Amino acid sequence: MIDFRDLDFEEMPEWPVLPQVIVIGVLVLILQVFGAWFYLSPQHDELDQIRQQEVTLKSSIRIKAAKVAALPQLQAQLDELNTRYEFLLKQLPVQKELASMLSSVNDLGLKNDLSFTRVDWGEKQVQEFLYRLPLNIELTGAYDNIGQFSEAIAKLPRIISLHDVEWNRVSQESGTLHFRVRAYTYQFKPEETKK
Repeated sequence: MIDFRDLDFEEMPEWPVLPQVIVIGVLVLILQVFGAWFYLSPQHDELDQIRQQEVTLKSSIRIKAAKVAALPQLQAQLDELNTRYEFLLKQLPVQKELASMLSSVNDLGLKNDLSFTRVDWGEKQVQEFLYRLPLNIELTGAYDNIGQFSEAIAKLPRIISLHDVEWNRVSQESGTLHFRVRAYTYQFKPEETKK
């Protein structure tokens, strides 16, 4: 049996083989521990960061892939919205049609045996995306005729909505009504270009 206390480190090359192997093994083990601590530990931290980035990137790719997969459906919805928008835009009158709209309203009243006391455009009102054009209508006639007139207004190719409706009898004994309404139509407001 070898007594390690008798061995001197300065005479290590002359030691028996077994103590030399043990000392070299211990030195290799210490070097490996220090190497792992100073070299592999930072690389392990870097590897963890890269794995975290991988998870983040995979999640981002899944989200983008879902968006790409939904793109045809979104394009179809956009096309449908554009079609509806164009349809609604065609129902809004342009400036040159306002006189003919007023004439159409007057003709509908006359066809329904109504007498106009007033039919004219009010002042244009600016709204967020549209101009609102008030149409002041005052007329007299029978209840049924006024109802048929209102129905005919709703069937016009351009949008006209009736608001602030007032009904009054011309006299207590008469079945004739005085009908006052503020109707509105709308015009598209073009987008302002920024300078």
